[in-house]
Amino acid sequence: MGVSRASNGIVTAAFGIGGLVAGSLTGYISDRTQNRVGPQICASFLYMAAGLVLYFAERFYQIVMFRLVLGFASSIADTMLFTTVADVYPANLLGFKMAVIFVFDNVGNMLGPLLGGKVYEKMGVGGVAIIAISLGAIELVMVVVFVRNSLDIRHAQASESTGNLESIPENTTESTIVSSKPDRDNQVNSRRDSNPSKVSVYSVATQPEDEAAHDSAISAEVSNKNGKSMHLLRLILQLAVAGPTVSIFVATGMQSVIETILPLRLFDRFGYSPATIGISFLIVGGVLILAMPAVGFVNDKVVTKHGEYMRYYAIALGALLIFLSQIVMALAGSYAVLILGYSLFAISSMLVIVPAQSAFGDFINASESPAMAQCYSLAWIAEGLANISLPPIASSLYAAEGFLTMLLSMSAVLCVICALAVLLFPIRQHWRSVRQDS
Repeated sequence: MGVSRASNGIVTAAFGIGGLVAGSLTGYISDRTQNRVGPQICASFLYMAAGLVLYFAERFYQIVMFRLVLGFASSIADTMLFTTVADVYPANLLGFKMAVIFVFDNVGNMLGPLLGGKVYEKMGVGGVAIIAISLGAIELVMVVVFVRNSLDIRHAQASESTGNLESIPENTTESTIVSSKPDRDNQVNSRRDSNPSKVSVYSVATQPEDEAAHDSAISAEVSNKNGKSMHLLRLILQLAVAGPTVSIFVATGMQSVIETILPLRLFDRFGYSPATIGISFLIVGGVLILAMPAVGFVNDKVVTKHGEYMRYYAIALGALLIFLSQIVMALAGSYAVLILGYSLFAISSMLVIVPAQSAFGDFINASESPAMAQCYSLAWIAEGLANISLPPIASSLYAAEGFLTMLLSMSAVLCVICALAVLLFPIRQHWRSVRQDS
């Protein structure tokens, strides 16, 4: 279309704007209506609408509009997907379930560029648009036929665990987000076994009123013991939520930067065609599919043994590994080393995103607030802000300073911010615990 390379950042940013707008509304509407299915149906129609926009696109602004509508759809679909999983599963199972979601997400990321590149070479933009319309129609059928409102399942589980204490799974893990008291296992009557940490996450709601008030005084993170809904501003002001939100901004933002710049780098440095560039994403997607279940499994094992606080330390470690992977990519002198660095980045970003997404569910389950969808909408708001702000900056830096300077400067700043933000909560909780003990 004869646009400049800097315009790549505008196209990517449009996706972020769509995600930001839809993410801000979807969680609130879903929590208020107590409906998880309706928004998913809406998302499927938006995918089809995005395909129609692309099919008739002849100008640059229409491509931007396509990405905007696609951002709407993806934000709604992903927010509801993570919300429904967190509605149902306890902390010590949440990491692996999140990892499974990302496995299928990366199947799409792996096949999308390859298939899209091939279809574009053969059929042009119209072929890609037909794929988008078809996928939206498939999603609509799947949601209508198979999806059940996860809140119905959650309420049924809560009723069953309240009516029959023996039915509580023995491997569920008590929330360490709620309370830092060392004798936490003695607060819930008969809900205990040989391992004091193995208590249902739903046992939070049954603790005596005076203990709940004491927990609220100890930790501002659980700001509502009566289970009232918290709006977005109140959620983001909780350190237990703010840290993971910042980490998602960083990890998804760096991914967006790489998706924007890597095709330019592969063409400028190696002269690769769109189809070959698509193969690069295929390779990295395959690595992620193999590694992702292990990331989720290990995360759950660590949480089961040491508590949910370990998610925050895992995120900080992931931020460090992201920066190291960017060094590999920046200094790569060959295609193989560049893809190796990208693969390391992909795994490192999941070491950040999986525990971050799980931490949202931990917090809402601990606080008993009916704001699960709003909490997960923060993830898409963070991703939207990252997609809006970071790719244009990266495109400008790449054009002005080159690949190495752009990648190292941006990753260093963002990873330091991520580590500091996510460590504030566990450090503060540890400091409070030390002061109480003394």
